[in-house]
Amino acid sequence: MKFCEIGVYHHDCWFTDAITRFPEMSIRETSSRVCNSDSGIKVNKASYRISSQDEMMLHDFLSRISQGGRILEAKTLSITGNSAIIEVSWKAARTSYDSVLGSGCSVTSSCYAKDGYETYSMFAEKPTDIKKLLDELEQIGETKIFSIKNSAVSKQSFGLTPKQRHALVSAISMGYYEWPKKANLEELAAKLGVKRRTLQENLRKAESKLLPKLLDELSAD
Repeated sequence: MKFCEIGVYHHDCWFTDAITRFPEMSIRETSSRVCNSDSGIKVNKASYRISSQDEMMLHDFLSRISQGGRILEAKTLSITGNSAIIEVSWKAARTSYDSVLGSGCSVTSSCYAKDGYETYSMFAEKPTDIKKLLDELEQIGETKIFSIKNSAVSKQSFGLTPKQRHALVSAISMGYYEWPKKANLEELAAKLGVKRRTLQENLRKAESKLLPKLLDELSAD
């Protein structure tokens, strides 16, 4: 199994434009992505945590973010000092997020800014999964591999199947186990492109394998 961190410079994208204009700022997606079609146009919506070195830069970012042609709405949900949470809705038929979720890799992070790239961290069962993802992302923009290395986790760790591990890692990264939940089963299944019942069964089986082993370790302590 491989662990990799992959970035894409997505042409004609508000996120890439933002992290290019404001390279000093920290920008990370904090919610699950909501996608729907309005009159045949795909609309995406997500929340982001923005942090800057000073308040003036933050307010400059917030004033500029709504000027992008594809952005439908940029709403400030909260702001404290030099940090803010915003909710952005924008038009895009295809995003890097779609390619990453459809790659078969187990995504361990939401999208975040790094050196001017939209970046994701993930585990891949096979090198071909990484190649497939890079091929798809290169149709969107320029790609960069920040790191790729063998995972210390064995393929047989905890006895999880690839589908069970993918379901569990995706559920954790998308906030399914947080309280309040950032995504429910229906939303998570839709994003992964699987049936709700299939996802629920994979999560149940993964949990039944993991929890007894974790209990044994806690008891040993």
